[in-house]
Amino acid sequence: MEIQVIRDHLDIVKLQDKMNSIVFDYLDTSNNYTKAMRGLKPLYAQVTTFYKEHVAGLAGELPTANTYWHLFIDCSAKLCYFLAVSTYYATNELQKTPEKVERLLAIAAYSLPSIEQEENEEFLTAIFALYHEVVGDDEKTTALREGVLAQKGDVKQCLHQFKVFVEKETTE
Repeated sequence: MEIQVIRDHLDIVKLQDKMNSIVFDYLDTSNNYTKAMRGLKPLYAQVTTFYKEHVAGLAGELPTANTYWHLFIDCSAKLCYFLAVSTYYATNELQKTPEKVERLLAIAAYSLPSIEQEENEEFLTAIFALYHEVVGDDEKTTALREGVLAQKGDVKQCLHQFKVFVEKETTE
């Protein structure tokens, strides 16, 4: 399902609804990680492509940290987390993609805004736990935690981190 772009903005409500539906159907209730991964990958591709093209249209500048972009980056961070979870636990992908899962978890942490809010604080705790499980390295996990906490969930910083990630991801 393609999420519409309306007046230079991706339809966040539709994106959130689609993501929530996939997460509920395949992660929360059935642990069907492969189906979740297949459903989330096209959303991830659309979000990263949209953001890269939008930033390019702004001559490389970050968008204004308004309500829309706060919702966008929040949804994008959670999308990266759920894609990492589904990829990690899909047994046929486990051996081939640990670096991809590690990158997805790192950007999910770095791009999650408002980390002082209870819901996002809980997400961050889950991200750090899975990151530690994936990398198996206390120092790397501590470095990620410290880096994320240092930026304090600032929306502008989150948008910047996502910009750097998207530029790298879409050129590989």
